[in-house]
Amino acid sequence: MKLRNKLFIQHTITIIMLLAAMYVVVNYTLSKSMIERDTQTLSQYYDLHRIEALKIVNDKKISIEQLFSGTYAPLIASHLAANSNFQVQLFDPEGTIIGDSGNREDLVKRSDIDAALAGQTATVITEGENSKMLIYASPFLYEGKIVGGFRYLLDLNKHEETLSAMRTWFIGVALGCLLVALLASYSFSFFIMQPLHALQQALKLVTVGDFSRKITVRSQDEVRELADDFNRMSEALQEHIELLHYEQSKQKKFYDNVTHELKTPLTSIIGFSDLIDKMERIDDIRTCNVYIRKESTRLLQMVEELLQSSLKGDEAWRVQLERTDLAAILTDSLRILEPTLHKSAITTAVQVEPCEVYMDPKRTQQVLFNVIENAIKHSGCTQLSVRLEQQEYRCLVRITDNGKGMDEEETRTLFHPSAEKAERPVSAHSHGLGLLLCKQLMELQGGDITVHSREGSGTEVILSFQMEPVRPQGLLQN
Repeated sequence: MKLRNKLFIQHTITIIMLLAAMYVVVNYTLSKSMIERDTQTLSQYYDLHRIEALKIVNDKKISIEQLFSGTYAPLIASHLAANSNFQVQLFDPEGTIIGDSGNREDLVKRSDIDAALAGQTATVITEGENSKMLIYASPFLYEGKIVGGFRYLLDLNKHEETLSAMRTWFIGVALGCLLVALLASYSFSFFIMQPLHALQQALKLVTVGDFSRKITVRSQDEVRELADDFNRMSEALQEHIELLHYEQSKQKKFYDNVTHELKTPLTSIIGFSDLIDKMERIDDIRTCNVYIRKESTRLLQMVEELLQSSLKGDEAWRVQLERTDLAAILTDSLRILEPTLHKSAITTAVQVEPCEVYMDPKRTQQVLFNVIENAIKHSGCTQLSVRLEQQEYRCLVRITDNGKGMDEEETRTLFHPSAEKAERPVSAHSHGLGLLLCKQLMELQGGDITVHSREGSGTEVILSFQMEPVRPQGLLQN
């Protein structure tokens, strides 16, 4: 059963119980007040009748004994009951009713008469088959002695008719009030359940990861507090989930970049190993071993750096700038890539001159490897030109190929994340990470990388390095 129906049933039961209690209380109160009023009226009549009886006795019309005798008592009872709506009876000291203004034959001794002869006023309600009577009995004192008593019998049927009409009126009013109360309860329960229903729908959206739904409640009560707490919880969950996605994406990008960079020294090691089998001169073999050892050391350093980053919980790459001859780094990088260039049948033209710049040698070599390998794998070139030139406060490395080139749209999105390059699928030879990582590394060294290309006319990559000291920064983690 829904909460709204439960509230409606609870309100209905509560209202019915209240109306039933009110009915009992009102019926009892009215009945009691009517009896008390009639009793008080009869008591007042008794006082008047007593005065009138004493006046008759004092006028010496009859004696007190004759007043309560069978000769005069019926006449006096009829006289006293004139113009009244109750029956008057007189009884003697023995409790025998000796005078009666009515036609009742009920003249037997009763308990109220015994109480009256004992000096007390008695009120009794009796019920018959078709009647209900209120009996009021009071002793008649004369010169300190109880010489008899007056007894009044009031028919309560009219009272019952009045009470019955009142009950009918009360039930009608109660049913009307019940109907209005139930309508109000239904509307009120709808008002209460509306934000709870909205909260239920919002929770269903939360279960599928949608935190956009907000609950608005204008009332100043616990429902408003519940809605506010839900909105805060939803915002907090959304922030935590976004943070988790951000951390997951950050870690994936970092390790993707690292594994991408691990390919370069491995490729060089494999290339020089293949060359050794084709060489006969011992000096050439030793040279190949030197580069194998050098690339193996660089690979080991990269792995150790990755392990240190994992232990420290810092996945950012740092650059350590130092003043270094860019020409030496460029020449050494080309020498390492020589087996790959030779295998791809690419000839190189190199023009370098000494140029000292502030850079991180390891990161710069990563950039050079990535740029040249991209030209080898993707451009389809047969010639590669590498030129190092010095300008005012910087040195430029121009790497130009005679490959197929790229159109304007592809060039514009070259440094975008791979997820944004829908037209270029990720393959086993290209993960879409190299150029984006190169741009980050160049910017961290205070330099820059730009690409100029035209479809069918080859591509030129320009690396810019600063000759003045720059402030080193950590690699952005995302």
